[in-house]
Amino acid sequence: MSKIDLAKFGLTSRFETVIREFPQNSAGRVLSQEKGLYRVITECGERIAEISGKYRYQITSPSEYPAVGDFIILESIENSNRAVIHHVLPRKSVFIRKTAGTNCSEQVVAANIDIIFICMSLNNDFNLRRLERYLSIGWNSGAIPVIVLTKA
Repeated sequence: MSKIDLAKFGLTSRFETVIREFPQNSAGRVLSQEKGLYRVITECGERIAEISGKYRYQITSPSEYPAVGDFIILESIENSNRAVIHHVLPRKSVFIRKTAGTNCSEQVVAANIDIIFICMSLNNDFNLRRLERYLSIGWNSGAIPVIVLTKA
């Protein structure tokens, strides 16, 4: 079986230097997350992963949980497509929003983003103030926002 090149998934030398600190484990990138399970891509293919109990215990805020786009250190379980996440690598950029409801905590939508496309229609619903808010969130994430105007 051929190995998957994680560079095609955004792995750069910036992350590889941190990965070398964990020689016993492998690296991966979170593709999706649902109900505490993460679908990750590794050199050996896709895996279903969950975070280790030790890492769960060390987490102090919801934003420290893995998010889509995060590069992670994981340990694959033999003879299975399962894995255990032990560490989340430092993020290059992070897109955060307030969680729904009355709770004032934050929710990470995606991490390690290069470009954010902000799509707005030029119909009666166009709102310049909303566009300014979206631009502000985009710049604060560390990514480069691009405005796409539709229905001209």
